[in-house]
Amino acid sequence: MVIEENVSLKQHNSFGIIANAAYLSAATSQRELINALDFADSKRIPVCILGEGTNVLFTRDYPGLVVRMAMTGIELDHDNAAVKVAAGENWHCLVETCMSNRLHGLENLALIPGTAGAAPVQNIGAYGVELAAYVDRVDVLDTVTGSQQVIAAADCEFAYRDSVFKQANSSSLLITAVHLQLSRDWQPNTSYGALNNALEGSQPTPQELFDTVCRIRRSKLPDPKQVGNAGSFFKNPMVSEGKLEQLRASYPNIVSFDAGEPGFKKLPAAWLLDQLGWRGRCRGTAAVSGEHALVLINPGQATGEDVYLLAQEMSSNVLDEFGIALQPEVRII
Repeated sequence: MVIEENVSLKQHNSFGIIANAAYLSAATSQRELINALDFADSKRIPVCILGEGTNVLFTRDYPGLVVRMAMTGIELDHDNAAVKVAAGENWHCLVETCMSNRLHGLENLALIPGTAGAAPVQNIGAYGVELAAYVDRVDVLDTVTGSQQVIAAADCEFAYRDSVFKQANSSSLLITAVHLQLSRDWQPNTSYGALNNALEGSQPTPQELFDTVCRIRRSKLPDPKQVGNAGSFFKNPMVSEGKLEQLRASYPNIVSFDAGEPGFKKLPAAWLLDQLGWRGRCRGTAAVSGEHALVLINPGQATGEDVYLLAQEMSSNVLDEFGIALQPEVRII
């Protein structure tokens, strides 16, 4: 295991923010992960676990050890349509691998950036599908006890862009592998409006659905290799049906969709921001994408602090106008 000192994190976050870590290590095995944690403990410094850094905003230098989860490996059980994937595997590559092996369910989640280990933390979702529907169990390392544990899906407390792994009392649990239960039968989910429209109401093959999802995502989200970003910065807020009716009095064309909870609806955060004219606006060195109001970008030399302050201005504006508090989807450090 190699531990580097005073390392730039610019290549380790999709925003391309310039920040340094006091120490950086890549864990390619559980043993290396344990060794890295022991090193941090001996130095009495904090630890930050990173996948591909696609959902993180560094607002300052990190004073501790950044550990990149680099454990890889995919195990396919065709007979039972089961998959075990190591935490460091690229998520999109996993989706492609499963689809090419006729194990279905993840096609709507194509092209979501990041690693497989980060996916359950956020309970990633897109185009009518959430990862929670396919998680069977999760392997974790408890950094307090040093023990390996298996957490059943029912105990992961999955919710919209949330899970038990984001809670303070579970911060010691590091995901090392994810077990998925997929299907050998093809039943496309085209319930999401934009996806169904793009498919013109047809019943697509797995490849057609996968390709369509990728095409839609590429049309809306800038490539982080070209323009620094972390995808959607805010979650779509959930409001009561009563609150929605109040808003509709002032905004008759307000958009809403089912929240999965009786008496509540979700509102597209992008719609709220569009009403306030946030597309294309700047603050200091940071900006909002001209294509999508939910995407904050680094046009070139943005600082993490400027991106953070821009996000704060946007959320304050929405709160003042609509009485709705936007919550960041991105992890802010």
